[in-house]
Amino acid sequence: KGLLAVVAACAGERAVAPVARFLKEYYGTRAAQGNALIAMLAWIEHPSATQLMLSVGSRFRTKSFQEEATRQAEALAERKGWTLSELADRTIPSAGFDETGTLELSYGDRMFTAKLLPDFKIELFNPDGKKTAALPEPRQDDDGERAKDAKKAFSAAKKEIKNIVALQTERLYEALCTARDWPCEDWQRFLNQHPVMRYLVQRLIWSVIEDGRVLATFRPLEDGTLSDNDDNPVSPAADTRVRLAHDSNLPSEDMARWQQHLVDYEVAPLFQQFGKGTYTLPADKKHATSIDAFEGHLIEAFALRGRALKLGYTRGPTEDGGWFMTYEKRFPTLGMKAVIEFTGNPLPEENRTVALLKLSFEAVRQGGDAHERSEMPLSDVPAVLLSECYNDVRLIARDGSGFDPDWQKKSEY
Repeated sequence: KGLLAVVAACAGERAVAPVARFLKEYYGTRAAQGNALIAMLAWIEHPSATQLMLSVGSRFRTKSFQEEATRQAEALAERKGWTLSELADRTIPSAGFDETGTLELSYGDRMFTAKLLPDFKIELFNPDGKKTAALPEPRQDDDGERAKDAKKAFSAAKKEIKNIVALQTERLYEALCTARDWPCEDWQRFLNQHPVMRYLVQRLIWSVIEDGRVLATFRPLEDGTLSDNDDNPVSPAADTRVRLAHDSNLPSEDMARWQQHLVDYEVAPLFQQFGKGTYTLPADKKHATSIDAFEGHLIEAFALRGRALKLGYTRGPTEDGGWFMTYEKRFPTLGMKAVIEFTGNPLPEENRTVALLKLSFEAVRQGGDAHERSEMPLSDVPAVLLSECYNDVRLIARDGSGFDPDWQKKSEY
């Protein structure tokens, strides 16, 4: 741990990739070492370290790593006087690109330039402003060390962009599910003016809200301005807030017009905001703690696993006899997780026929027994989150053979 303290003070972003590889490789066998590395990340003053820690806290397969990462992230946010969401916003890496999406690569007297494109490809230009396929070998009049550093920076930027896009897409989808909103000024500064995030937010539809009411909807354009679905400019007031639009909080006519807008302008949505259909909690289910609409729907275990992992769920804890019965998706900013329960599969996994049972939500508690479960009333779950997770289970059920009245016999081991 003493050596890790030195690394935290001196290594900077160079430590992030080795930590990520270690956690991925030894997730099930070296818990103490993994937790020590996660704690180290919290003291590295670099956005990539903070973002790795946040991603482990929300989407990692090992429960102890998730808990340690969440604990360290909360402590770091407290040290800085921010919320967990604000910490995530303020530490989004840029892969070295400035606010114009430019990365300068110095060879000494010669300067090459990399430009980030909306599709996250990178174009490289030589000192004369002409496109070039790659950085050349240094000439005799170049600074050899600077040229070497430039090549490293360019290679690192290409790798980091992929990681940033993947992690931030997950964060934005979580923001949709949790109905998170931003002060307009923060949204402009940390998302719309960020060299990477701006290309993500341009592929989504946003709402201006005040006192819970939707005042306007808009999509950010490449020049940073905001436009509604009739191509009129939108200028939110400074005291308003911004959140992602969704089926459940947008009139159907507005939703249809935005869907047509995206088609007309050939914008590929970052993820589906509209058209899934919404699940509204029935009045007689206000005190219920689970949704069992898909109980008895049969599916092959590997098909369930594949779809659940693709939707952002991870395997739940192993129970007696080496069986696991759940897939879980964590929402750290809300302190809760969604739990899809099925009839179970042993470890090592077998591609057997299983049946879906129910969807529920639980508060995330640090420490304690993983098998102690306390389901939340569905009325306490945000409406968008409830609808999205319901649709997750619907998609999983669609991959199976449907409801079978003999599901209990057919899913027996």
